[in-house]
Amino acid sequence: MKAKKKLVRLLMVLMVSASIFSCSDGEDGATGPAGVDGIDGQNGQNGQDGQDGEDGQDGEPGSANVFYSNWIETELGSTINTQSASFDIEAPEIDSDILTEGIVLVFGRRVEINAGELESFTYQLPVSFFGARQQVYRATILTDSEIGSTAKIRIRVNSMDDTNVDDGNYIARYRYVIVPSGELIGSSSSSKSSNVNYSKMSYEEIKAQFNIPE
Repeated sequence: MKAKKKLVRLLMVLMVSASIFSCSDGEDGATGPAGVDGIDGQNGQNGQDGQDGEDGQDGEPGSANVFYSNWIETELGSTINTQSASFDIEAPEIDSDILTEGIVLVFGRRVEINAGELESFTYQLPVSFFGARQQVYRATILTDSEIGSTAKIRIRVNSMDDTNVDDGNYIARYRYVIVPSGELIGSSSSSKSSNVNYSKMSYEEIKAQFNIPE
């Protein structure tokens, strides 16, 4: 009887040992197939557009049809022994349309040194100087019969006291500005009418009006 109990216990020990060894780690199995991709999430909302920047200021309108010459040195001289003298400036830009509908302005510039500083003074012709000088400077556009194929502007200086002119270089250089009828303020395209008296405007005003560089 005791021998049978010992046999049963031995069998039970063997069965437990067998179950323990059967639960030990074996070799890794093959990698399984990849799982199906998940569903993509929804796109987020777009951000609000930024505000547009402010428009820049428009540039000043140019005057492409207005012609201005360079500054031209005088040819009158400093020792004029007569009561008048003149010289001509060729101005081929002046044509019949300018003569009948446009405007030609002529300016003279005087340059002097005061207290070591160079100063300039610009006048629209005609201009008169009184006191000890007693001179008048004028500009005349020569007519077709006088100018031939090229228009000219005649610069003339006259003494106002019946004496010799002497120094005609008081105005040292000249510049002319040609304004076609279409550029005149308040003018129509077919006439010379204008509500502005350009002959009363200063050089600085003309420069600003037509964007003329120095």
